[in-house]
Formats: sequence, structure tokens, C-alpha cells
Amino acid sequence: MALEADRALVRLMVARGPVFGYAVAAGYVVYRGSITALLSDGTVIPAGVAAPAGLTVVANIGLASQQQNNMANQNVVSPNYGPGPVEIDRGTWALPFDEAPSWANYGASVYAIDDQTVSLSDGSSPASGNTPAVAATRLKIGVLAGFDERGTPFVTI
Repeated sequence: MALEADRALVRLMVARGPVFGYAVAAGYVVYRGSITALLSDGTVIPAGVAAPAGLTVVANIGLASQQQNNMANQNVVSPNYGPGPVEIDRGTWALPFDEAPSWANYGASVYAIDDQTVSLSDGSSPASGNTPAVAATRLKIGVLAGFDERGTPFVTI
């Protein structure tokens, strides 16, 4: 289920790369903690939603550091309304999985289902019988980095 409000996540502090600011595509809202996807024009949208006409999703790039609302007709004066920029963080995060991973999945690629949930599956399926193969429908967001002492899985983006 996609996010409908900001969220806070448990984060492991590790070395990370630079933080960049990106404009949010017109007609979209990203929430703090949203997994974000980069579009071919350099703007971002929540992961797992359809790209605007004429644009393609290039990659999932990280988590939004704050909410940014770029919906039309907002009669609000605030830095969180309009295109942004919104800073996109990379790091190691406790993200919710669709199915619980295990240590056997350590180092496996992790794919975004939507702006909140991740999976070990890229959404593809092999051909079987009369059913043709289905191409991957999800983009990689990171790798399974490990588990804390409570068994919570962490993903490095």
C-alpha cells in the first residue's frame, strides 16, 4: 500500500554518498520516507506509480528527506509546496518487505513495489506451459544488508 503521510524509519548510520536535491514532477506528492524514482527529465516521483506521459522511470534512487507536494492549484505558500527541491537520502534503512527475507537472502537485490514496500522479487515470472514469461515490473532499490538483533531486515540503498 502506498504512503499517505510522512513516516519515520529506523536507520543504521553508515558512510553514504552525497545528498542531491531533485524537483518533484508536476502532479505528484512525495512524503518523507518515500522511496523515490528518478524520471528521464531529472524529476522524481514516488516509486511504483506510473510515470507522466512522455517520460520513463530511470531508476529508484533513495528516500525523500521531507514531504514535497507539487499538485496543481495549491493555495499554500510553503517551501514544501511546488516542485522542490526534495533531498534524496541513501543509506541503510529498515524497510517493510512484502514477504519476510531470511539470512539465506543476504546480499540479494531488493526491489521497490511502491513508495513504502520492498520485495526480493523483481515482479517477473518465467514461462510455464501455455503462460508466456512476464518481464520484470519492479526496479532495484538496493541490497539486503542484514538483520538487527530483533530480526528486522535492513536494505542498503
